[in-house]
Amino acid sequence: MNAPDARLQLLAQHDRIRQHLERCTRLAAQQRARADEPVSEDLDEALARLRDEFAEHNQAETEIIASLLEGPAAWSSLMVDRMLEEHVGEHAAFWELLSGTRDEVADRIAELAEQLDAHMAAEERTFLSPMTLREDVLRTRTRELENDP
Repeated sequence: MNAPDARLQLLAQHDRIRQHLERCTRLAAQQRARADEPVSEDLDEALARLRDEFAEHNQAETEIIASLLEGPAAWSSLMVDRMLEEHVGEHAAFWELLSGTRDEVADRIAELAEQLDAHMAAEERTFLSPMTLREDVLRTRTRELENDP
């Protein structure tokens, strides 16, 4: 996969995650506000979709970005290592917020939405930046330069 296609795919996944978060947040608020109008099944379904989308995105992002950054240059391994290091801790924290009963997750959904949106925005400024995910930049940075020791 080339860099522009990878960027578009990952940004589209971010958009879908944001849509799922918005739906979960809305349903959680409805559930708390109207006990007489249960939205439990809808919320369960929305949370399942959010979890699935998040898991799929994490796997795709790691594989795609690592393959794009792969190369003999030191910059390549540093970027991949940094990405993996950041993601392991952050993703574990997000999974903790996504785990538990429907009511437990519903109580934390606003916190999750805020943190996950900030995480995706940071990725969009760094790894998914159009200045980073460009074929010419990746080609230059991932190959060993002749003058490198």
